[in-house]
Amino acid sequence: MDLTWGEDYAALAEVSKSVFARYSPLEDRANQVAIADQIAQFAELGWFQLGDPTGSDPDSPSLGTIAGIFVESGRALAATPLLELTMARDALLAIGTGKALGVAESIGDGGSVVVPVFPSPQWGSAVSYENGALNGTALAVSYADHADSFLVHAETGDHGDGVVALIDASAPTGIEPLPNIGGHPMFALTFDGVPVADDAVLARGEEADRAVELAEQRGAVLSAAQVHGAGLRLLDMTVLYAQQRHQFGGAIGRFQAVQYLCTDIAIAAHLTSAHARSAARAIDAGTDPQPHLGLMRKHAAKAALQIVHAAHEVHAGIGFMVESNVHLFTDAAKRWQYDFGSAAVNDAEIVSALDRICIGA
Repeated sequence: MDLTWGEDYAALAEVSKSVFARYSPLEDRANQVAIADQIAQFAELGWFQLGDPTGSDPDSPSLGTIAGIFVESGRALAATPLLELTMARDALLAIGTGKALGVAESIGDGGSVVVPVFPSPQWGSAVSYENGALNGTALAVSYADHADSFLVHAETGDHGDGVVALIDASAPTGIEPLPNIGGHPMFALTFDGVPVADDAVLARGEEADRAVELAEQRGAVLSAAQVHGAGLRLLDMTVLYAQQRHQFGGAIGRFQAVQYLCTDIAIAAHLTSAHARSAARAIDAGTDPQPHLGLMRKHAAKAALQIVHAAHEVHAGIGFMVESNVHLFTDAAKRWQYDFGSAAVNDAEIVSALDRICIGA
């Protein structure tokens, strides 16, 4: 397991920390930067142009370096479409056709808001492409209300192969908000015989599936980086509270039981970081990342719950009050838990990857 982030990680993380301070509800509940302004700022900073999933650009920063941005977004609990647009760009670069590269460049310049629609069984989603039309429902699509267009991955029914199509934001039959515990901007997209022009299909078969898989793998690492950042911030908050809260004649932080809970947060956050770094290195090196990704997803889902549970234990009743901000991490943790999948799904992925490595299955 490689425990190093990218070479320019620290510098990028430092810039990101100052940027996300404007977006963070932890700094000020009134912090609400319009999505269009966020996208403009990220484009100006060049963040939509970072990384090359194909590995063809030797000067492109590594996935571990880019993770510095997402650690800080997690630390700030900043609600931004940065991850979604990064995943869309990665998929387009991996497809690599002239049209796909043109759309990726437009995302990089901040000129297009392309939201990925990659249906996941984890959310009970399924979209099919047959006879030139899309049918089905995609759940938990983030920031669909701000999209110019959608990058849709759909199954064709031919041996499970898929297509990737770029469709206008007005094309879905329905776009409905999905109420959720964290108030995340999630939507259900319905496709009922939505026609797709031939030139809107950017990739088919293995090429389409591989592009989406690579984008999802890279997105999972960046999402785990957010969990790591959130854990670090929650650790700082919890340790400070344990030092300031006095009971039975002194700070509650002097009790070993409280110290153990703070340690649990630190361990969960740093193990998430270790697994994410290892997965990032495997992806950048072009080696099989599945064993690392399976372990990372399993631990990140577990860590998201562990850090908020331990924080609530230390904060006790005040942790349930709006003023404490602990509940904001609880809300985020529920989304991360679902995004990373169940332990059973991740265990199966780990076993399958180990079979390939050990016995060539």
